[in-house]
Amino acid sequence: MIIVPEEWMNVEALQTKYPIIDWEVYTEDSRMYWKIIRVGNHTEVYQIFKDMLKNFDRDDLVKLWSLVHERFNSIKPTEDKERELWVELKRLFEPVDDDRLWKSQRYMHDPLTWRLYDTCGVRHVSTEREHDIFMLIEKDYPLTKGLMTLMLCNKLQVDQHSEMADEL
Repeated sequence: MIIVPEEWMNVEALQTKYPIIDWEVYTEDSRMYWKIIRVGNHTEVYQIFKDMLKNFDRDDLVKLWSLVHERFNSIKPTEDKERELWVELKRLFEPVDDDRLWKSQRYMHDPLTWRLYDTCGVRHVSTEREHDIFMLIEKDYPLTKGLMTLMLCNKLQVDQHSEMADEL
């Protein structure tokens, strides 16, 4: 047995990230989840899309979109959880102007919350009425002037509060 000093260890090698290889809808009791399957049969389950974004990086998101797109490119999703994932990822990667989400923007009012999931590069805008919009940071989306104004005002307020807190 050889004792190796800790500073000689490659810590990154111990923190291996397992790529996504598949996904499925998983049911436990009466709840449905997305089961994300990674190399080595490592799995994670998510019930809410934004929880998935909190734990994903960009590679995970792109790979999941690729798998979902491949599955539903020629057939339609049949289960609610399948449809939900398909719709959210399609809106994220291939936004279409006539999508009902973009048309419903006129009903989105303050207060808005605006988050950035920086590991996967997704912005999340939500309202108290539980309207959610997820957007890749580098992509253009068909946002109305009204919603963009609300987003900008909220961002300026948050930045102003942050600056004031830093000064204290």
